[in-house]
Amino acid sequence: MVFIRNVQQLSVKACELKKNDVIKLQVTDLAYGGRGVAEEGGKVVFVEKGLPGDILDVRIKKVKPDYCEGVTERIIQPSPHRCEPLCQHFGICGGCRWQNYNYNMQLKFKADQLKESLMRIGGLSNPPVEPIIGAKKIYFYRNKMEFSFNRDKNNNNLLGLHQTGFFDRVFDLNKCYLQSELSNEIVKFVKDECHRLHLPAYHIRNHDGLMRFLVIRESKFDSGVLVNIVTGKDYHGYEDSIVELGKNLADRFNRIESLLWTINSKKANIAKWDMYPEKLKNGILYGRDHIYEKLGRYRFRVSADSFFQTNPYQAQILYDTVVDYGQLSGLDDVCDLYCGTGTISVYISGLVRSVVGVESVAQAVFDARINAEENGLNNVDFIVGNVEDIIFELRKFNKVILDPPRAGLHPKALEKIVEISPEIVVYVSCNPTTLARDIAGFIQNGYNLQRAVAVDMFPHTYHIESVVKLVHR
Repeated sequence: MVFIRNVQQLSVKACELKKNDVIKLQVTDLAYGGRGVAEEGGKVVFVEKGLPGDILDVRIKKVKPDYCEGVTERIIQPSPHRCEPLCQHFGICGGCRWQNYNYNMQLKFKADQLKESLMRIGGLSNPPVEPIIGAKKIYFYRNKMEFSFNRDKNNNNLLGLHQTGFFDRVFDLNKCYLQSELSNEIVKFVKDECHRLHLPAYHIRNHDGLMRFLVIRESKFDSGVLVNIVTGKDYHGYEDSIVELGKNLADRFNRIESLLWTINSKKANIAKWDMYPEKLKNGILYGRDHIYEKLGRYRFRVSADSFFQTNPYQAQILYDTVVDYGQLSGLDDVCDLYCGTGTISVYISGLVRSVVGVESVAQAVFDARINAEENGLNNVDFIVGNVEDIIFELRKFNKVILDPPRAGLHPKALEKIVEISPEIVVYVSCNPTTLARDIAGFIQNGYNLQRAVAVDMFPHTYHIESVVKLVHR
């Protein structure tokens, strides 16, 4: 199976199709981002909601010089790998877009995606890709969800998730299969209480109203639940009702250990907050400002805005893979670059002599230091800074773990890492294309790619996590 990653690399001529043409197509592949790939007269058509094996009527929506884009109008003959989605919101919701695609085929796509990227971008003829590590739990695996409020045309409150393709449309949630049954119960309870207490939803377009977001974080290996009620800044006159909402929530759900009220005073429709209500210390309505999660033998503090892997079940498998690939021992001094809140540093600390984590976000480093302290670690240190600026200032290390953002390594960071020449580099990536690009850079500077594997962190989506092992020649 061939996967098309970049339309500039397509050898197709100007598409003769016109916008709103409806044509019969057979989907043969998947492209990066999860769209189906079909051909018409030797010209590529990307098909929304198309799966390999489908025969479809497709309406052309965009005509570009090198390709066309279309949307499925009618399924003439479904792919043999289609299945019935569990969720009643499938097709409306912007998440879980592959819930109608056989899970084994999802895994095949992700494994092939990693291998193809290493071949096409990394320049490897036969990359050492191991069998993908699939998820045993493909529903109710997320530990964090952000639900949005809005109002319908009749001014009634809505609480749910965004409709696919629309920033200003929210559908009323009945049940989501991502986080947990408890999360669904909390959403329903909050929606009913807001109606009873006459708490108006924030209108995404008009920028008026009160209730903006409901954020739920849930421990999978510990007991705690954190609930953050995010409102707009015009809350005066509603204080008593919001406090009552919080009290009723805490009374109804005894797993809630942290209940917060925070304020987003900006127009941007993202579940962030920049203020606390007056007279409410740190925004705490009940309990404390954090919960805990466990990975292996270690316990991690998780606050409302701290980063933590959203699939703890697969996170532990991912970190065990890092340990295996790193061949870690008590003689190793490890540098954990782009360490975030220090989860990998803490997780490997008992296996090595020392770990130093580097992260550019000061709040993440603050959380990382707390995690190290609460686990009683004295061989772990964390430094705030950009990798490319401070790596030469670090103490000597012989192994490196990398977990950069989607854009991959800064060119200067790669240049300085290979100049130091650690014996083993373990690279964790959420983007196989930038991973492959960086691996090509390592290979050009004295490294061999020895192992590679995809880990499915997000079932029913096209997202993929990968781990590779590079060994200095």
